[in-house]
Amino acid sequence: MRMEEYLCTVTEQIRCTRVREQISGELRDHILDQAEAYEAEGMFEDEAMEKAVRDMGDPVETGVSLDRIHRPQICVGLLVLVGVISLVSIALHAALGAYTQEMPAAGYGYLRRHILYTALGYAAMLAVYRLDYSILSRFAKPAAAAFLVFLLAGKSFCGIWINGAMSYIRIGSVFFFLPALMVLYVPLFGGLLYSYRGEGYKGMGKILLWALIPTWFAFRVPAFSQGVILWISFVTLTAVAVHKGWYRVHRTGALAVLGVLLAAPPLLFLGASVLGYLATYQTARIRAFLTNSADGDYLTIQMRRVLAGSRMLGADAGNITELTKLPGFNSDYIFVSLISVYGLLAGVLAAALVFFLILKIFRISFGQKNQLGMILGMSCGIVYLFQAGMSIGMNLGLLPPTAVILPFFSLGGTGIMVSYVLLGVVLSVYRYKNILPDRTRELSRKVD
Repeated sequence: MRMEEYLCTVTEQIRCTRVREQISGELRDHILDQAEAYEAEGMFEDEAMEKAVRDMGDPVETGVSLDRIHRPQICVGLLVLVGVISLVSIALHAALGAYTQEMPAAGYGYLRRHILYTALGYAAMLAVYRLDYSILSRFAKPAAAAFLVFLLAGKSFCGIWINGAMSYIRIGSVFFFLPALMVLYVPLFGGLLYSYRGEGYKGMGKILLWALIPTWFAFRVPAFSQGVILWISFVTLTAVAVHKGWYRVHRTGALAVLGVLLAAPPLLFLGASVLGYLATYQTARIRAFLTNSADGDYLTIQMRRVLAGSRMLGADAGNITELTKLPGFNSDYIFVSLISVYGLLAGVLAAALVFFLILKIFRISFGQKNQLGMILGMSCGIVYLFQAGMSIGMNLGLLPPTAVILPFFSLGGTGIMVSYVLLGVVLSVYRYKNILPDRTRELSRKVD
């Protein structure tokens, strides 16, 4: 059998057309190398080529084996895990609806909304899973620019002020919660990092600009916690890209500068406070937290009261009554609600599920051969990590009160949809892990 005939037979067995050319090229190189070795041993050219092809084995069996490897895959474990988390979240909101005796209609209304957005989010996750994430390697810049224009235009023309902050934008009958929506920019930033590979300090300057604009926007909302999440995510992802040698820069020096920038959020906060960019209620909450004074922070008082009355397992009806007096008990303080309704052990178990999900996302990301897939998966995992860490820390009184969601649990259509969309990106990365080749090369030399 001639080499081209052999390669054609092999690739015909592979259903994923995207990898046929790649596999054909790899097999051709292997056959040519082997034929060259046989020629060096004294064989004639035709005889050497024929033997090299024959050594590759049956083309149909080879093609079937490669088809099993190079085909779209789905991470069943991740889907099962998020399914369990979703059911726990629905059960929690159902319990909160049942315990909201003073306003049962509102309580069950929240439950219906949560179920609806969970179902829509799951559908959105599966839709994103079907998309080819590698499109960001070509369209990261226009996609990021379009998203920023949407945020800026939405805030300017469709923004709604609530408690001194423009937290929502309204388009027709649809409301978007800006602090939750902004984190979708993080995977876009991962695509931007990939698109600037091979550039030097000029490229790094452009990356910094792409990071500063959304961070500035978050502080202008104002949404301080989201600004912190965005900035730390940007700096961390950039440090990973620099460490991987994507840019023609002095690696040690660049990492040192990024380390300094990582500590910038406190300075940004001080600047925002001095310039009056933070809402009055935000400044009051943070001041009360820093001074350990509960007098100026009703939320902290009520939260501590609810936690103190919680049982190790199960709920206390009187404590639930106190819980419903806590503003945001089904959104910002959803973890306090979880502990109050199901007990401290249930809270530990739920937190373990969320962080196990995050750990699995990072394992998927670091296991990617395709560097774009790696950075996109990491970007989603970082968002989950900071959101969950800040939410649980705030709910336990370790951080000052702020507007941050607990992924998959907090009530709110935008937050739920964003959580599932990010997971869809991770599933897309996993889906194509054996299909998309790693075309990233070491475009910069170590000068350490």
